[in-house]
Amino acid sequence: MSRSIFRSGACGLIAAAWLQAAGEAPAQDLPDRVRAAVASARLGAGYAQMVSLSATPDVSAANYRIDSFDPAANLDVLRLPYEAKWVALSPDADLHWKVAAGWMRLEQDFHYDLAAAPGGSIGSRWSAYSAGGGLVLKYRLPGGFTLEPALDVALGRLENDASYAGSATALQPLLRGLLFDWSAGTWLVTPSVALAWNGAAGDGNVAVRAHVARSWIGSFDETDAIQHFHDTANAWSLRAEYAAPSPWRAFERPVGWVAFAGCAGFFGANRKALGFDTAAEVGTGLELPLAAGMPRGDRLRLAASYLAGPDVRGWTIGVGLAY
Repeated sequence: MSRSIFRSGACGLIAAAWLQAAGEAPAQDLPDRVRAAVASARLGAGYAQMVSLSATPDVSAANYRIDSFDPAANLDVLRLPYEAKWVALSPDADLHWKVAAGWMRLEQDFHYDLAAAPGGSIGSRWSAYSAGGGLVLKYRLPGGFTLEPALDVALGRLENDASYAGSATALQPLLRGLLFDWSAGTWLVTPSVALAWNGAAGDGNVAVRAHVARSWIGSFDETDAIQHFHDTANAWSLRAEYAAPSPWRAFERPVGWVAFAGCAGFFGANRKALGFDTAAEVGTGLELPLAAGMPRGDRLRLAASYLAGPDVRGWTIGVGLAY
């Protein structure tokens, strides 16, 4: 199987359209042949993975370079989450509510130098947006462990814009609205479960968290019904961090420092739909409590990290919330 289901499927469609447009098929048959090729390609897994990247908390918000694509593709992920306690169900169980917005952009180029159509290229840019919310039950177990089952729902949008150069301009009317230059509404339903552990270590605190999620993802209101997809995406993550006080203060609050490391990825049959399935991360940052007198409550975090894995590498510098 190809390293990237989506990439290989799209390349095959472009090559077929190129050869047909160059004269291997009657002109009147071209639109129907391209439509049939798009319908038979397994692109739904790639579309679902793009949408999930805008919503899953497992793969870190960062700038990635996917080296398994030739040429390499650029991937950007951004998320804005917030979580708060809603109600205490028992002395050991709290129900939290959460909301999140996310964005993903995947930019990749397709180059061909076929004898029938030399010097052509297509630049593709996929964008996915999502916004949603959910509930998470935090059940405290003995020994510092917490079990966290959750359910999230979200709505979003998947869009594509493409630019054509050289001999590829002849393909624009064949691929527009089918493979490139289309949009669709999306929905996600994601049950998940996490197991977290917190404990003191010297002057600081250690937190370890494992998480696994399965998302059902579908589309609606597509530019063309041929783009409809309904697929799944599975994600996992394991993360550890150490936070400790520093000698600094800001806004009459103690500033803490944090170091963290972890790994995350996708699993299942379509885990490499976008060219990679695992990435490790290591980073550091500073934290500022949002409420005075609660150094381990909700905290504003400024952090930087480096990510790397088979066929992918990335980095991030940003501001976020730590709970």
